[in-house]
Amino acid sequence: MNRAWKITRTVFLTALGAGLLLSCAAVRFSEDISAYENKIQALERKVQADSANASALRDLGVIYFQTQHYAQAKDYLQRAFALDKRDAKTTFYLGMTYEFQDKIRLAVLFHERYKEVSRLSLYRRLMEGRYHRLTTEILRQEARQLLAEIDKLPLDRMSPQAIAVLPLRYQGADKKYAPLGKGISEMLIGDLGQVRQLKLLERIRLQALLDEMTLAQHPAFDQSTAPSYGKLMSAGRIIAGTYNVLPQEKLQVDVLSWNILSQQYPAAATQSDLLQNLFRMEKDLVFKFIAGMGIELTPQEREKIQFVPTKNLQAFLAYCQGLESEDGGQFNAAATFYQQAKQLDPGFELAGSKAETAQSLSEAGGNKEEAVTVAQNADPPISPGAPTSQADLITDRLRNLGENVGSNFVPGRDNREPVEEADRAFGELGKPPAPPPRP
Repeated sequence: MNRAWKITRTVFLTALGAGLLLSCAAVRFSEDISAYENKIQALERKVQADSANASALRDLGVIYFQTQHYAQAKDYLQRAFALDKRDAKTTFYLGMTYEFQDKIRLAVLFHERYKEVSRLSLYRRLMEGRYHRLTTEILRQEARQLLAEIDKLPLDRMSPQAIAVLPLRYQGADKKYAPLGKGISEMLIGDLGQVRQLKLLERIRLQALLDEMTLAQHPAFDQSTAPSYGKLMSAGRIIAGTYNVLPQEKLQVDVLSWNILSQQYPAAATQSDLLQNLFRMEKDLVFKFIAGMGIELTPQEREKIQFVPTKNLQAFLAYCQGLESEDGGQFNAAATFYQQAKQLDPGFELAGSKAETAQSLSEAGGNKEEAVTVAQNADPPISPGAPTSQADLITDRLRNLGENVGSNFVPGRDNREPVEEADRAFGELGKPPAPPPRP
């Protein structure tokens, strides 16, 4: 990385960070579109001169969004998006336009494109935050609908290949180990999900359903309520249980695996070992479950299941605290715990990925007005009537550089010969001038 790029990146990130510090300010909407008349006319002239001017179309869309004329904003932003699908600002505002029109599922289609945006871009984090927020909202809506219709749900909703892994319930008194159940359950989901014959209910979908069930005061999971849980989760098999950390840091886990469709409810399988052997215990449980289902693993599946994302127990405990904070909507705290896990074990890639997601949710996982506020404070909105200044052009150029750098870079061998190129361009280079004589 050369020095010029380091300086540019520093300037961009500094400006971005300063903008985010102002995110407590209220979103700036203006209903008086007449104030933008001169700006709109100037942009329209650009579009008339060049119908493929994506930036002019985008700016028109942003103006109409700012003035709460969402139908017009959508039209201009859609045209800009059709011309340049890589422009993060266009994609973000198009997604937000659909949000303000209460078209949540359409908004998700644009926010989920955050993975195609440079990691240096403000809009990547905002889009990621909105994507996860709206996805959770949709899942909660679906869960509420299922609970309202639980008596009408047919038994054939349950698939014999579908498994729901409920968070293990803690039986101890030391609060330090209370989040451990979420982490163990997530490991079970991840490992069982490596088996192509099985279909695991995603943790985020399961959590949304459990949250709604708690609000609805749904009966606790037991043999009598298992069929209802199975129908709600479309799962033919449910894995649940309890755990405790006994004196001398000895971990005891009691896990049951119930086949709801065949009404097989065996007693819980108990395992105990030192807490430091947690990962080995979890793998043993997974292989027992798979053997009990009569599934023969391929060598590739077995290898994937044996992978351990971290062997650092303290890092895993911090990760579990992050999961608990995230499920509770405390995204800043979740990001801190995930970052701590990553620091304790730099090779814990999953913790690093979750830290990015939690940070995105902390910035844009609230209501839609807050997300627009963050965007406007870091990237000030178009002002009505004021001509674009040279300073604005420089700021915009730096922002675009920061957002797009690396998106199209393909590393390869540099075959240039700078001295020869300079000779061809400017003629033979003369000798440098002699130093000035000493006084």
